Amino acid sequence: MSLFHQYLTDNFEVDVFKISCYLASRGCVKLSGPTPTPFSITLAPTPQPYDRFRRVRDLQQALNRILDKLSLDYDVIVGSMEELAKHDELCRNLLEIYKVKRGHENPIVVGLHRHDFMLDKVGEGGNRTKYKMIEMNLAAVSLAPISDGVHRYHQSVLNKLDLVSKEPFRQAAPGLAQGLAEGYRAYLARYTCTKAPVIAMLYNDKNVFNFMDQQGILNAVEDLNIPTIRISIEEFANKTQVDGDNRFMYDGTVEIAVMYLRVLYDPSHYQIPGVWEARKRMELSRTIPVPNVRHQIVNMKLFQMLLSQRSFLGRYAEPGDIDRLLDVFGEVLPLSLDTEGDTNARKALLHPDRYVLKPQREGGGNNLWGEDMVAMLEKLRGNPERSKFILMRIIDTPVTPNRFLLHGSEITGVQDTKSELGLYSTYCTVEGCGEVRNNYEGVLLRTKLATSLEGGVAVGYSVIDSPFFT
Repeated sequence: MSLFHQYLTDNFEVDVFKISCYLASRGCVKLSGPTPTPFSITLAPTPQPYDRFRRVRDLQQALNRILDKLSLDYDVIVGSMEELAKHDELCRNLLEIYKVKRGHENPIVVGLHRHDFMLDKVGEGGNRTKYKMIEMNLAAVSLAPISDGVHRYHQSVLNKLDLVSKEPFRQAAPGLAQGLAEGYRAYLARYTCTKAPVIAMLYNDKNVFNFMDQQGILNAVEDLNIPTIRISIEEFANKTQVDGDNRFMYDGTVEIAVMYLRVLYDPSHYQIPGVWEARKRMELSRTIPVPNVRHQIVNMKLFQMLLSQRSFLGRYAEPGDIDRLLDVFGEVLPLSLDTEGDTNARKALLHPDRYVLKPQREGGGNNLWGEDMVAMLEKLRGNPERSKFILMRIIDTPVTPNRFLLHGSEITGVQDTKSELGLYSTYCTVEGCGEVRNNYEGVLLRTKLATSLEGGVAVGYSVIDSPFFT
């Protein structure tokens, strides 16, 4: 048995208190009760194949350009969204803002992205693996500071075991902060400001679970000598205005250069009166929303499905990138109320173990599997609202043994797990300069029990991990 595998046995001495203190010192805590609690993590990093990782890492720049180019294709966006918008209020309102914004595009665009992948068994008997895309994330991009902290802890584990990962550790949070700073500096260069504007983070003060994660990004921005503020959804609705110079102002006195949105991707975020109006005036002002409305729209599963089709992808991708991208895109099927949608629904009903039903929503906990998927498809039979969903083939991911440290207090025994790899990147374009930033920034690895269907740390299905590239 290797020393790495010995570390995973119940006999290897582990100091839970020291690990928990280390996590707390790195800000790897969640606010889910009266006192901060460490995030649940894996006891050791999970091995990942370096050669296959490099293939998806090297696609991030191409993917960012494609999504931005697609988001500017007005006729395709509107035509693709029309049917969905009839049955989904969030999509309908976003599309209306997109239409109004035509001809008023912000000259500065910033994106903080994370695209998620899982290893899939391929070949004869599943004896080989390759990464397949689970989803694109241009909104709700979270956990970079937490991942950085856990990565550092796992690096100390590898050091003790005299092991070296083939991919050097790269902090993601400072890279994301640099992406925001790129937009901020472009704003200062373009506009006259009487006093220093700020980078503002819009957050949900009714759910502070991710407060430390969010603050980690703001801290990294502050380290660059850029002022920041936090704005709640209610303050966004009631305390923001656009002045005569088209500046987006908070409380009448604070100019916002960059508005970093950690919310507004779910219908529940728009329940306070005035939020949609504030979203519209922000998009039409000179501030830089991250993401802007067009990036949020192409983040929907609908466009992930369309981009998995060669003819559609070919409109936006460089010829040399098409085959490489199609190789990592998973099978995504429409459920429109037509012959194609009916055929796809029958596939899922006949083989419910092969597919997952997904809505056009961000965040974990929204997907339907097995009997729940079957029940929903039966309920939606003949219903136009079925077009709000897509089907995705379930990825057959190999299992890896690991142990969890739960909430900083309980270590589990060795158990079979599956992992999902997220790759962070930043993207910035400036009118007249073109692309000024398009960088891979680091990784997030989330791991769950092999028996768990769902993912998502915030909803309690996964724990934070880090990759050991071999």
